[in-house]
Amino acid sequence: MGNANDIVITAVGALMPVGPDAEQSVAAIKAGISRISEHAYYTCTPDDPEWDEELPLFVSDVPILDPFLDGEERLIQLALPALTELMAKAKFKRELISETGFLLSLPNADKAVEQSNINEKILPELFKRTGLSTFKLWKKSQLGQTGTFALLKSAVEKLRSQDIQYCVVGGVDSYLLEDRLDYLDENWRIRTDRNVDGFIPGEGAVMLLVETEVTAKERGMPILARLGNMGEGIEPETISSRKNSTGKGLTDAVLSAVGESSTTGFKDVYCSLNGESYFAFEWGLLQTRLSRLFEGMENLYHPAEYCGDTGATTGALLILNAIHNLNSDENTVPQSLLWTSSDNDNRMALTLFKGDG
Repeated sequence: MGNANDIVITAVGALMPVGPDAEQSVAAIKAGISRISEHAYYTCTPDDPEWDEELPLFVSDVPILDPFLDGEERLIQLALPALTELMAKAKFKRELISETGFLLSLPNADKAVEQSNINEKILPELFKRTGLSTFKLWKKSQLGQTGTFALLKSAVEKLRSQDIQYCVVGGVDSYLLEDRLDYLDENWRIRTDRNVDGFIPGEGAVMLLVETEVTAKERGMPILARLGNMGEGIEPETISSRKNSTGKGLTDAVLSAVGESSTTGFKDVYCSLNGESYFAFEWGLLQTRLSRLFEGMENLYHPAEYCGDTGATTGALLILNAIHNLNSDENTVPQSLLWTSSDNDNRMALTLFKGDG
């Protein structure tokens, strides 16, 4: 895919544990504010279930949601405010919806998600409640952390072929669904006193509006960021294999995004690291193999530190944070590198360039 920078991001919306909208979420993360606390009712399995007390679960949850809210309704209540904020900023007339695509990254299709069938119910219910049933096309992804990037790649193709004029690309996820917590606890993925090599479950929703630079300028929309190259790779040893990552998939993804012969380094790198050693080892391999790209790196951003692991929302959340930092007054570097690794074998990376302010 050529790096023509002709596809731009012009509006954002979000609901995160650290903020009720995009602006406050980014500001909180920038300030180092986190929201990680003990879950209202869920407890994890101790080392000896017969004798030991159950372990408290620490999570990063959205405070306006009832902690007992479960299933697809929790995901819908996360997505609605983010989508509402985005549409308010998009300056859309009703007739433009018929020229718009809607691509949504949903929870990774793990055993708990498949059994509950929640991913099949979300889009119809969102369209029903918002009245946005006239989108020209819609699509969902169940790739977890890489889902938003994969959908952005589809959006770019659709926009350049003029199948659509505009595209909403977003992610919504919650690891706080009870069946998922049970599954993650059984598989030693949640961080507890018995498992230090785990992640903090999080949740949230982020929505992005992408369009061509031509349509953005015609509508008088601000260009928040320009999409650069995207890359994808396949990892032979996933986290479920219980072996270390080979780093191949992530290396291939980054090389594809920046170019095989690139010597341009990145001051700011945004990633899906969540505290699990598997992904940290993978990142170490990437740094070793592509050291030239990271020699001048000053900042490594991983929002899971503040919001917990947000699953399918991760890619869009990385972009949201990168947009803010790229356009800040003190920033002098026009581009950033973003990469994501899913629980499955998918790895993706992209470059993001400064907008027009």
